[in-house]
Amino acid sequence: MIKKTVRKDYLRRRLDIPEEDFHQQTALMAFNFKKLTFPPVKYLLSYSPLPSAREFDVSVCEDMLKQQNPSMQTTWPRIEEHSTDMEATVVQRGGLFIKNRYHILEPISGPIVPPELLDIIFVPLVAFDEKGFRIGYGKGYYDRFLARCRHDIIRVGFSFFEAVKGIEDLHQFDVPLNFCITPYRNYEF
Repeated sequence: MIKKTVRKDYLRRRLDIPEEDFHQQTALMAFNFKKLTFPPVKYLLSYSPLPSAREFDVSVCEDMLKQQNPSMQTTWPRIEEHSTDMEATVVQRGGLFIKNRYHILEPISGPIVPPELLDIIFVPLVAFDEKGFRIGYGKGYYDRFLARCRHDIIRVGFSFFEAVKGIEDLHQFDVPLNFCITPYRNYEF
């Protein structure tokens, strides 16, 4: 399958999930995430989900990790205005946020955590394949960022759908997930 075709189809499919099913599947994904065990986490790179795209609300999983790792700091991506780079910015209590050019909420300011210090990253996606490769929104921010992270960083995605068979047009810089959480199972790659 070609990324562009899968992206278009799965974005539409996600928007078409009936409201009651969406809430039930969200609860199942949170339950499945809770089944996983991780080594100690000092820094998590998470993100603010896009309600308009009906992304999974990762905040419940952030909270679960925080309960297990009380000193954990959560970061969100902040993209450079005239660049294709992003940085992990600590989310501060009472901090200010702004929507970037893609309408994604990001911290206005805060300490920057170098990529090599991150332990876990929640990676947004539209779909994923049986080998753990994800189809994102097509801008490449996360793949470029992941290339700068430690090789042992834990990459977790969340999908309302099961894996597609395969992605034909993988790029040499595409980075696979370690886990993808769906309503009905946890994939480990």
